[in-house]
Amino acid sequence: MRVFLPLLFLTLVVSSHSAMSAPQTSTTVETSPFSAKEDPELAHLDPENRNSRPTSIFNFSLGFAGGNFLERDEYQQGVFLTLRYIPLEDDVQVWDYQLEVNKDNLVGVAVGRRWYCCPGDSFQPYVRASANLFLKGSGELGGIAELRRWRLRGAVGIGEVFISEFGVGYAITGPDLYAQFGYNFLF
Repeated sequence: MRVFLPLLFLTLVVSSHSAMSAPQTSTTVETSPFSAKEDPELAHLDPENRNSRPTSIFNFSLGFAGGNFLERDEYQQGVFLTLRYIPLEDDVQVWDYQLEVNKDNLVGVAVGRRWYCCPGDSFQPYVRASANLFLKGSGELGGIAELRRWRLRGAVGIGEVFISEFGVGYAITGPDLYAQFGYNFLF
């Protein structure tokens, strides 16, 4: 080891090339000033005519659900209509607010939160959790306080313009399954 280190040092010293600074202070490359003419690629673009970015999404979906919504012995299934408002935060859908009406005239109100699995993916797969409240028209506003009308739902979905969402919910009255397909209107 003692012989190796001095040999390595001498090898590096003898074989090293000396570094020199630039021999001249001027360049030989000709520079040209910017032209005052308009760029033909950008001439037709007017910043004032640019479309503004959307700040909200309105979703219209049709679906099919089955489950115990209000009473333990009532198993209901059928189609439903969903209207969902989604404000955009930094071009990402995070929170959504939903109004749902099913074939038995039960009105559902929900607030949901989304988590995206693969940010930047064109299909935008997501996982959604929501708290839903189903009201019967004859129950009046006192139904909000009834615990059996509240339901927690979890879902997986995919899509940016056309969406598909599949989920499961659970409440004191029992579970439900649902699938919905819809379209997002950007505004």
